[in-house]
Amino acid sequence: MYDLNKNDYFYEMSMKEKKSLFRYLKKYIIKYKPFLGLNDNMTFGIEIECEVPCHEFLEKHDLYSNFKVEREMSVGMKGIEFKSTKLHDTESAWDEIKQTCEYLKLFCDINSRCGGHIHFGADFFDDNVYYLKNLIYLWMAYEDIIYRFGNGEMINTRFSAYRYARPVVNIFDYFILHDELFADIDRFLEVFKNLTRNLGLNFNNYSLYHTNDILDKNTIEVRTPNGSLEEVIWQNNVRFFGKLFEAATNNDLDLTRLAFNIDENDALESKLIKDYSMLNFNKALELADLIFDNNGDKLDFLKQYVKNGRNTYSRELVRVKRFF
Repeated sequence: MYDLNKNDYFYEMSMKEKKSLFRYLKKYIIKYKPFLGLNDNMTFGIEIECEVPCHEFLEKHDLYSNFKVEREMSVGMKGIEFKSTKLHDTESAWDEIKQTCEYLKLFCDINSRCGGHIHFGADFFDDNVYYLKNLIYLWMAYEDIIYRFGNGEMINTRFSAYRYARPVVNIFDYFILHDELFADIDRFLEVFKNLTRNLGLNFNNYSLYHTNDILDKNTIEVRTPNGSLEEVIWQNNVRFFGKLFEAATNNDLDLTRLAFNIDENDALESKLIKDYSMLNFNKALELADLIFDNNGDKLDFLKQYVKNGRNTYSRELVRVKRFF
């Protein structure tokens, strides 16, 4: 029905066409791909938080994956975090992620405290404060879409996000009004380093690298996604956030339009995550057109955002029918 290689502007469709697209998405299946088409200069790493019945498997772990293993007490007494090395968007990297996920599914579980963090190499922005400002505007403007998409195979966001991946809009809103904070990279990181540690978008590692020359910390961390053991979800998450970061390097972003969306998201923080689980299809179409350049990527993003087309205010995670 949709040519995956074309770049249709979904947001500009008629209401009838949008309803047809919504129905189409309910049956759409996301497929795993050999690579995503991210910028060659972009690097990333993933952190898979999960729960294990025992820790005896750690002796055999190196046989199945190059991921580093650490205890993760925020997940619980049986919490484990699997950290990848620095990766590029290559077939071998995605083979490793897929193999690791398949291995973990044999004995690990995801609970309501598990997150799925992604680190992107901050050197992609080359210390360009204007691009970092763009990223913050994009994030704040579409934070509601970002959270529901990041819920992965769940409709709603894990409850632990209220503590470890809080929304940024209420906190950043004050700071973006002060242009002097974006005068240079040192001033930017001075303000945002500790401010963002437990927020959905985290610049703390970037600051550690920039001020203390800690090489392996040169990353900007995305903390919003729910934990997952599904390689397709991980791939879709990396593609979406990677393309969001790429969009931030666009010198022609309409910051006035983004500021309008930011005002819509500006609310009491205690309500935000719960409200972010609510569907806003038209706004998701707007974001898809803004950051993707082909229908295939747009449909994969929209499917994970729409899921089964339903909303929930449940505090317990609600899994939807498999769509990948």
